[in-house]
Amino acid sequence: TDRRDKPMSKQSLKNIHRLIEAATTEMPINQQFIADLKAAIEKQDAINNKKPSKSYKPSSMTCIRNMYFQITGTSPDEERNNATLIGIVQSGTDRHIRLQEAVIKMKDFGMDCEYIDVEEFVKMRNLNSLEVISKQGFETKLYHKDLNISFLCDGIIKYKGQYFILEIKTETVYKWQSREGVAEEHIIQGTAYATCLGINQIMFIYENRDNCDKKAYILEVTDDMKYNLIISKIEECDNYVSKLTPPPKPVDISKKICQYCNYKTECIKAGD
Repeated sequence: TDRRDKPMSKQSLKNIHRLIEAATTEMPINQQFIADLKAAIEKQDAINNKKPSKSYKPSSMTCIRNMYFQITGTSPDEERNNATLIGIVQSGTDRHIRLQEAVIKMKDFGMDCEYIDVEEFVKMRNLNSLEVISKQGFETKLYHKDLNISFLCDGIIKYKGQYFILEIKTETVYKWQSREGVAEEHIIQGTAYATCLGINQIMFIYENRDNCDKKAYILEVTDDMKYNLIISKIEECDNYVSKLTPPPKPVDISKKICQYCNYKTECIKAGD
């Protein structure tokens, strides 16, 4: 299916669901069970999905037009994740928890590593622009009031006397085997975290989904990176938002970024 197609209407989706339900009655009962199981996963995911808040998201700051659509409250394309994709996301979340638990235990085994509570760090450093929205497990949801950035922080660690923002990623074996540094698409994300938290080192952990082997790379964030990749981009986007004029589509945007964008319909409408 071409992901650039217009999203289906709710009525069209209901009709498709009826056809699927009719077809499953002809299946062997074990296959009917799997079909129903997948449908339950997808329906629950649809219930859990919420409309994005009108704030900048570090993982979406690669494209200024995507930023604009988020800030102006544009409705994203109505796409249904399939059970496989949902499972991949859930599996990544589960691995985050396991790895965070292991990092916390390092201190108990005499290793020079301390897991820092993010909320306590915000208070300790008097980061008054940062608001702790919620805490779920080891993750902390934060909102930077001055920059209008909201994000989830995997954690902060103090390892061998140095502070690092911890960021965990899971990826396919093919990506992991060729991994030699921080992924290009994660540099802006890490720089946004550093800008908000005032820690200039990001410890990226990349885990192989197939065998759970791991690699770690450190992103060193400079003041120039903070300005060029985050602050100036937000200022530019805010200017377009004030005029309610979508910014031009970036000429150097990768096909991968566009492929997984939730605003393809509006982007096409806005032209180049």
